[in-house]
Amino acid sequence: MASPMLLFLLTLSSPLFFLPTLKPAEAAGKGLIIQACHTAEVPEVCKQCLESDKRSSKTDDVGIASIIIGCLISHSRNLASNMSNLASNPELNSTKSAYQHCFLHCSNAKKALNSAASELNNGKYDIAELSLREAALEQGTCRYEFVSLNETYVPLNVNFDLKEFDILTVAAFRIIEKL
Repeated sequence: MASPMLLFLLTLSSPLFFLPTLKPAEAAGKGLIIQACHTAEVPEVCKQCLESDKRSSKTDDVGIASIIIGCLISHSRNLASNMSNLASNPELNSTKSAYQHCFLHCSNAKKALNSAASELNNGKYDIAELSLREAALEQGTCRYEFVSLNETYVPLNVNFDLKEFDILTVAAFRIIEKL
């Protein structure tokens, strides 16, 4: 039979002893995050988006979708800003029109995402999904601007935001489809 002191020392040396315990609401939120992100192309991107918002641990599917759309709005804002800066760079004059068009598409995507967030909060899930689809189309058109011009320079941070936008859009679609 193990002595109480030995059991106590074993408990203290266990890594489980040092892990924070989750409250039931937080555990439910973590479960929703895992469920929402497990089918994403890159689940870590989805989880990072959701875990960056304090509300994610205490929300439902609509809240999870709203948080992801918030991340998408942020990416669209960053992309629009980057496209505006690239369009005004005199060294990139040959591709200025591609950056200007992409700026407009990113701005339109942001408007569509704001509409999606509003409709989602109003319980109009079909309209929210249509707005999300419109945003995805705008971002896709932006991406096409670069594909159609093989020589167009796309900075790494812009490419990163475009990829994350795609990943998060798919995650948002999957959640909204279930509502």
